[in-house]
Amino acid sequence: MTTISLPDKERELVAIGAAIGAGCQPCTQYHVGVALKAGLTKDEVSRAIDEAQVVRHEGGVAVSNVGRRMLGVEGEQVERPSEPSEREQALVYIGAAVGCNAGGLLTGYMATAGERLGLSLEELRSAVEIAELVKQRAVDFLRRDVERALGQTGEAAAVSGSASEGGGTATCCGPAS
Repeated sequence: MTTISLPDKERELVAIGAAIGAGCQPCTQYHVGVALKAGLTKDEVSRAIDEAQVVRHEGGVAVSNVGRRMLGVEGEQVERPSEPSEREQALVYIGAAVGCNAGGLLTGYMATAGERLGLSLEELRSAVEIAELVKQRAVDFLRRDVERALGQTGEAAAVSGSASEGGGTATCCGPAS
């Protein structure tokens, strides 16, 4: 594991992207709070959330397109989202692409971030490490919720065990470092 070389604000942009990409409510809650404490404005955090949601959607559509092509079925075909135009946006996109397993998108975003926006190889590795940490924490939350649901009976288990309901405190990853 490399040393995380990104400033606090940028680490939290990656973490927000990964939390949204992974669909993790406790991770998102935690990292939005940390981002605000790190000095990002509400507008900057809101923009990061919106950008991460675009990547999450596009990543899901890209995966669906692969399945449709294999079946010879035409469906909603979507091009890759626009290339990131600034460093901060690229970091959110990278985090979200890792969060939602969008490897094709990640490759393009990292190339753009490195070639056009000047992020170093170390910074790109750091961004991916942060996103992987958040994504792993999201998996841990989901496992906890599954175990909680399995421990309950009837329909109540399905409702209270749902990962989309959150069900936890915002104690995600600790500092994204």
